[in-house]
Amino acid sequence: MIRAILQFGLWTFICGIFYPAIVYGFAKFAFPKASSGSLVEFDGKILGSELIAQSFDSPEYFHSRPSAIGYDSSSSGGSNLGPTSVLLSKKVEERRAYWIARGGAELVPSELLYSSGSGLDPHLSPEAVKYQIPLVAKVKGISEEKLGGLVEGSIEPPEWGLFGSFKINILKLNLKLRSIYLEENILKK
Repeated sequence: MIRAILQFGLWTFICGIFYPAIVYGFAKFAFPKASSGSLVEFDGKILGSELIAQSFDSPEYFHSRPSAIGYDSSSSGGSNLGPTSVLLSKKVEERRAYWIARGGAELVPSELLYSSGSGLDPHLSPEAVKYQIPLVAKVKGISEEKLGGLVEGSIEPPEWGLFGSFKINILKLNLKLRSIYLEENILKK
């Protein structure tokens, strides 16, 4: 009985305290930003994580991919609606109508119509972001060339140059855009 209690205590310490402390310490040393949640700061305030999508409703900013869970980071998941779903078709048509009403082209990128599997995808393809350039430019009166340069400078390559595709983090892009808005407001005063 005593041997079993000692074994229990030893393995509880190794697996429950020692090993997690080693992993945590290594992560804090080797990957300090990622181990802290890849938080994004602006003007000294934490605005979110570059790993989790956020809702951008204002037409002054680039919009994220739609989320079936309302961008709630406490739970991730898709809508589980299949291709024959009437509800999915209705949502897609509502989203298409939104983009066309804002002045977008008839051919809306699918990423702006369908939510991701997790509902928290922070990235869009460069094509989906470029679709939004004339719409954002029209609202704020910024040239499409300037926004195009901002978008091109925000493209992230595939992980390690191999995995995934080229993508743009919408939160980071909108923070750059906000900096432009602040600069232009300062210059106008």
